[in-house]
Amino acid sequence: MLTTQITWVAISRSAIRHNIRQLQRIVSPSTQFMAVVKSNAYGHGLIEVAKIAKQAKVSWLATVNLDEALELRASGIKGRILVLSYYHPDKIKEAIKKNITLTVYGYAAAKKINAAAKLLRTKTKVHFKVDTGTSRLGVLPLDCAPMLHKIRQLDNIKIEGIFSHFADAENLNQAFTNRQINTFNKIVSELEIQNIKIPLKHLACSASTILNKESHQDLIRIGIALYGLWSIEKKGWLAKKLLPGLNLRPALSWYTTIIQLKKLPPHSTVGYGASYKTNKDTTLALVPVGYWEGYDRKLSNTGEVIIRGKRCSIRGRVCMNLMMIDVTSLPNVKVGDRVILIGQEGKESITADELANKIKTINYEIITRINPLINRVYIK
Repeated sequence: MLTTQITWVAISRSAIRHNIRQLQRIVSPSTQFMAVVKSNAYGHGLIEVAKIAKQAKVSWLATVNLDEALELRASGIKGRILVLSYYHPDKIKEAIKKNITLTVYGYAAAKKINAAAKLLRTKTKVHFKVDTGTSRLGVLPLDCAPMLHKIRQLDNIKIEGIFSHFADAENLNQAFTNRQINTFNKIVSELEIQNIKIPLKHLACSASTILNKESHQDLIRIGIALYGLWSIEKKGWLAKKLLPGLNLRPALSWYTTIIQLKKLPPHSTVGYGASYKTNKDTTLALVPVGYWEGYDRKLSNTGEVIIRGKRCSIRGRVCMNLMMIDVTSLPNVKVGDRVILIGQEGKESITADELANKIKTINYEIITRINPLINRVYIK
């Protein structure tokens, strides 16, 4: 792996392609695949991950907002893109020109989209979002039919899709997810009785795609699993039991470099607040990563890294741009040695899940908070 960076993130193209293939084979061949590349592709790099996904023949890309979608178009990414959440009214016309599909979750937005399409003398496709129990964006079930009847009167809009989002799909107990599926299916059935037929129906996220076949519908929206991480409780053991051939490969590794070594006598304090005190002669390695780079401050005095195939402990508080590592047990360590923050060397590995467990959060937060200004290196 060749890089001139002191700190970098390595992304495996083959791991992402592998994960796409793994998930495609557990759904019907007619089920479309949407790769969710929102939030800088969960920290993996928006543009490059979109390119990898398109090369793997996915049907759709999904972004959280219109700015991300426009960035994809500006980088030459073609094909269908759905904006899952928000967009500025003044940019709607640009979205239509770039063939970007917007989500509607209110009549006022639908009217603005229709007006922009009318000015452009075209008809634009939208997806309609239903709130089936997450209480985020979306139209409540009782309001769906009345609102869709109104939207259908707008001449320059075509309702191509209807979708919802699960609140508890990661839970091994699928009762709440099944209630949401039933609510969604009931809405769709009632709409069809009223002669409102919508071509694309989608519900499934990564977890429900794996755990709940009833969620698949016409399209699956794959986020965290695209990047080789499990969102399911108990690290996916049930998924592996249900689908024994399924395996996901983490695509992201995070590295930095030792920039200074120093020897400290016993009783030396380390870092802000003097939160650590040495009890023997100690060698510290300083590395240029801190909470600005996205390494959580709550890992102070608890996190570990891998250097020369061995785990080494963080000493003192994680600073804004630096942290101190105890390398006393590594006699041959030197400035310039590689430090693994997330990744594997030999028999040792540090995962996003491990870091998440230590600070009582989820693997999503660990990877998405890696500073996007850190260079991403894409490897085979």
